[in-house]
Amino acid sequence: MENLARFLSTTLKQLRQQRGWSLSRLAEATGVSKAMLGQIERNESSPTVATLWKIATGLNVPFSTFISPPQSATPSVYDPQQQAMVITSLFPYDPQL
Repeated sequence: MENLARFLSTTLKQLRQQRGWSLSRLAEATGVSKAMLGQIERNESSPTVATLWKIATGLNVPFSTFISPPQSATPSVYDPQQQAMVITSLFPYDPQL
């Protein structure tokens, strides 16, 4: 979960900076307060789904941009030669949970 929050905050900051926007400009485009956007970028606050939807809409990017981190180098699960069931973890193990 922490990795997703870090990914979300990094992605938001990168998208804003790529456009050359200040937090104030992003706040105008999204309808989300400048303070909240800053907290999200610093990974101090986790946005609600509704807030994340507003941000995605204001930036004109798909909602999934913020929740789909790049795939890690996980080996391919599918092997047509294998006759047994393959079990693969969809989410990384987090010992803190």
